[in-house]
Amino acid sequence: MNITKIELLNFRNYTKKIFDNFTNLNIIIGKNGIGKTSILEAIYLGSLAKSFKTNIETSVIKEGQSFYKLKITYFDYGPKKNIEIYLDKSGKKTKINGKLQSKLSDFISQYRIILLSPDELKLIKSSPNTRRNYLNIEISQLHKEYIYYLNNYNNLIKNKNDFLKKLMINGNLDDRYLDVIDQKIVSEGLKIYEFRKKYIDSINDNINSIFNKYVSNQNLYIKYESDYEINDSEKLLKILKKNRKKEINIGMTDFGVHRDDLSFIYNGNSAKEYSSQGTQKLIVLAMKLAEVKIFINKYNIYPILLLDDLFSELDMKNRNNIFKSLDDNIQIFITTTDLKNINKNIIKKAKIYNLDEKVKK
Repeated sequence: MNITKIELLNFRNYTKKIFDNFTNLNIIIGKNGIGKTSILEAIYLGSLAKSFKTNIETSVIKEGQSFYKLKITYFDYGPKKNIEIYLDKSGKKTKINGKLQSKLSDFISQYRIILLSPDELKLIKSSPNTRRNYLNIEISQLHKEYIYYLNNYNNLIKNKNDFLKKLMINGNLDDRYLDVIDQKIVSEGLKIYEFRKKYIDSINDNINSIFNKYVSNQNLYIKYESDYEINDSEKLLKILKKNRKKEINIGMTDFGVHRDDLSFIYNGNSAKEYSSQGTQKLIVLAMKLAEVKIFINKYNIYPILLLDDLFSELDMKNRNNIFKSLDDNIQIFITTTDLKNINKNIIKKAKIYNLDEKVKK
């Protein structure tokens, strides 16, 4: 799975720009603010139809313009394909090989990506919502039905919360509706729980051996924390029934997979509380490299790896260890401000895009 061309129109600081002739290993070098990360953002958008830099879609449009257009050409063991995203104030339009897509779920994950950036390295200290979003993104790239279950669940929670607020205000509404919606919530929630549990179990099959390439003789695993670990629909419904008065009083659903979280356990303790910032970065790095193994070994998918300004966060030894553990068939995009951050042997294999100058080979 390789990208061959990126075409940008009114995208971030690019008015009109084409990047092409990519190889398996691509290094994008330039000063801060010149547009290195925007190239990775375009690749990310092409896969997931969302940015990793912002939740405000229109902020990607170049200042002073009314729209942006993104086109990416790629191949996956066959003829070249292309995807397009067009966004203006009326909304987003997506195309695959020139055909307009009516459902966003049909568009996403035409190619798969794994991102490692300075913000990603803060995953351990981030909020539970950030960790849930991480899980949702990775699992949805492997299982499209997961998106369907997740959307259903989120809509059910929204509808239930709206009803709970009405009960909280009026107090005399018939709450039998909650019996019906709770059954649906439990049904969809258990499907989400199973996907998440299997994914974390797969990561744990690999993460410790990878981590010990960076920090020897240590123990690391990820603990999946969920209200649904009971994994029994009848027991879950009883808990929801017991909690109903509390939920009416607060006007929101206080139990479910929308509260899931992950804990990183390092030598028996919480890595969030008992490990250094440097160790936490290596933990997230090991997790991401474990994901690469899952994509390849379990699903026969070679993801595109995006390393955004990562080498400024790691020492030379650990930078080199990344490449030693990667399959040569993976396409990699690296951004950096200085080639001195990268091993010379890696540079020799790479296509260099110097945004401060003209494109170099």
